[in-house]
Amino acid sequence: MITNIKKELARKRSLQPLSPEEQSEWDRLRQYREKAIKESGAKLAEHVMTFNDGVIAIIITIVLVEIADPLSKSAYQDFFSQIFIYLISFFVVANFWYEIHYTFSFYIMRAGKMTMVCDFAFLASLSLIPVMTKWIMGDLSVLSVVCYGIVYFLVQIFELATEIVGMRSSLPHIKTFRKFWGRFSWLRFIWLFLLNLVFILISFVQPRLGMILYLAFPIINFVMPDNRSQRARKGDK
Repeated sequence: MITNIKKELARKRSLQPLSPEEQSEWDRLRQYREKAIKESGAKLAEHVMTFNDGVIAIIITIVLVEIADPLSKSAYQDFFSQIFIYLISFFVVANFWYEIHYTFSFYIMRAGKMTMVCDFAFLASLSLIPVMTKWIMGDLSVLSVVCYGIVYFLVQIFELATEIVGMRSSLPHIKTFRKFWGRFSWLRFIWLFLLNLVFILISFVQPRLGMILYLAFPIINFVMPDNRSQRARKGDK
């Protein structure tokens, strides 16, 4: 059928039929394109994962570069304060890196454009975390803590959106699993919303306590053992 279409197009355009060499080249290019289409989702997922590593490394590096050297004794306090802020930002960002890395490693085998869009939104909001951390450490107030909480919530939501959209691209035909995961994702969204709402309400009353909760929660989550892989293996058995 494809050959008939090409011959008809060639006749209408007054073109000569393809030679055997040209036909062979055409078939080779067509096979390459079909293979590229089949593999495009997996390659995009791999590139997005690599891009995440690069951007997150840059976020951490920029925070470190901004630390000024202590040129006098009076600058020591500010210097150690900046080191402390850097370490907090490092572990907060590292926790999100681990979560998105886990998502791509275990759940997202293929990625579409919407997966990339959600992931880029995740990275854009994540890049604001060090700025927000520096703000609440330098000027502790209700506004600074609430703004940090909003940014932190956005990072979590965009991470969850990346996981949901990526899994739909990876498992487009498994409707039962998608339905189950959709309900589970809504439960996670509600949990994240309520948790951040509680933290923000606490921040209105006690900004310092709100700051401690927002900074301590991801750090504790990062250093705690992760048993999800072991549970998945037990489930397979």
